[in-house]
Amino acid sequence: MKRLLMVALGTSGVLASCTTSGSVPYEAVNLTGVQYTSNWSYTDANGQTQYVICDNRDTTVTMNVTWTGPLARLDALFEGATTQRAPVVKTTGDFAPDYSGQDTFTYTFAPGLVPLAVGKGSSALRAQAIVVNPVNRGTSFVSVRGYNPNGLQSNTVQVPQGIPVYNCG
Repeated sequence: MKRLLMVALGTSGVLASCTTSGSVPYEAVNLTGVQYTSNWSYTDANGQTQYVICDNRDTTVTMNVTWTGPLARLDALFEGATTQRAPVVKTTGDFAPDYSGQDTFTYTFAPGLVPLAVGKGSSALRAQAIVVNPVNRGTSFVSVRGYNPNGLQSNTVQVPQGIPVYNCG
């Protein structure tokens, strides 16, 4: 009986040492692309259409982001190129690891480039092509970075050439 009790205690000690401590290590996330649209667009004299941020109107910017690995948070830094406004960082906050490799994220700005909201997924707002008669105010450069579930930061991807900012008529 004593021997059986000692075997049982020894076995429970071995099993107790098999428990995990800490979190499960996740692979790194790598951002592979960022493209944007907006609910405002401008067609120049050459017939080229570009999406813009209207500095004097509510504007929704939708970013299509692609990645590899488990994305669990996305941060976007909006930085004005010619204004004295402070850079603005918007984050999705943490979400369940997403291995899909593609999703949309929306950022809504009030007049004056103040972010109002951020959204993720297919239920987020979609862009509309509204033609405006704008006055160029500058450019807002956007840098995007992701994080895996362990908080490991990805590479940083910039929106090529920034997003033009206009006063819209």
